[in-house]
Amino acid sequence: MGVIVVQSSGRCDATCANCIWRERLSGVMLPGDVLPRIASLLDGFRFDEGILMCPNPFLHPKIKVIYDELRDISKRVTVFIPLTASLSNLRVDVLADVDTISIIVPPMIDIKRGDTLIRALESRGIDHIEAYLVFNSSSDPGEILRKIGECMKRGLRITVGPSLFSPPSGDMFIESISARKDVELGLHYGRKYLYSAMKVFLNDYPITLLMSPMDPCRHLYVNPYGIISKCPNSNFSVSYREMTREVLRKIFFSPCPDNKNPSFVPKVEISFVTSSGIKIPGDIMELLELISQTRSFRAACKIMGVSPSTYWERIKDIEEKLGRRLIVSVKGGRKKGITVLTGVALDLLKEYQRIRERVLLSLNERF
Repeated sequence: MGVIVVQSSGRCDATCANCIWRERLSGVMLPGDVLPRIASLLDGFRFDEGILMCPNPFLHPKIKVIYDELRDISKRVTVFIPLTASLSNLRVDVLADVDTISIIVPPMIDIKRGDTLIRALESRGIDHIEAYLVFNSSSDPGEILRKIGECMKRGLRITVGPSLFSPPSGDMFIESISARKDVELGLHYGRKYLYSAMKVFLNDYPITLLMSPMDPCRHLYVNPYGIISKCPNSNFSVSYREMTREVLRKIFFSPCPDNKNPSFVPKVEISFVTSSGIKIPGDIMELLELISQTRSFRAACKIMGVSPSTYWERIKDIEEKLGRRLIVSVKGGRKKGITVLTGVALDLLKEYQRIRERVLLSLNERF
């Protein structure tokens, strides 16, 4: 049984506490040719499940294309979205087609904050929704039980499990509830996502509890940079540009890496400085990359969560110092309103992406 987990976006509009991805991924968006490249190497093989996971996948400007490509290589697709995600960024045409919408309810976030999201989905006839209650070794079982009660009132399917790719704490949860008279423990029935799963009944209401990681694990992880590995904890990864069928098989069939998250995760920021000391910071490079994908200055700023007027002034200040344009806005003709990169900016972006890819691969080998 095979699973492919894809992070299409490195940015998020939610407010989950202690999110490891927001700093780790630095806002990059999955290149459009990653999944077609993987599909070309599968020789007709389809994964049992495709997962679009956090950060919020709907911030990718071409999420519908990404979703369709994932659907082509997966028998079923689950999309994870944060409880506090903005409704304005969601795509109903995607959500209506997926097999499961898993709404992530992180610790220390009241599930009632997701009422607007849940009602908006249900009012459009979308009812294939589950609440994914994140439970880890530091979670409060009492808090999870309160959230389960709120989900039961709403008639939601419920799954209790760790953040994806993190060690599960199902045994601790069972220990905390086993003495209750209204609890009945079911059987381990198979796999869900990346873990073995069992049923627990609370007042006869079924709850899925994720236990140990699947063994053997058969999955691929694709991060927004287009780096493919077994999982974020793996020390072996390959860029999609260098991926071959043999290497893909090696990653897929390799044993599960030691699941120990490092205490500190490096965050890489790549800036460029001219010989005369003019600096193009990392966040400006991120913006240029998003402009190349969206062809819109305002859309790129919205994805980054920054002020368009502030960043317009910053880019104009850099252009004035360089004596060269970085972006051009088309004001007439069929392409009126789009923003594109100049040749100078495109060359700079290619070098930025090349260096970033080498740094990330080097870090994966080390960590």
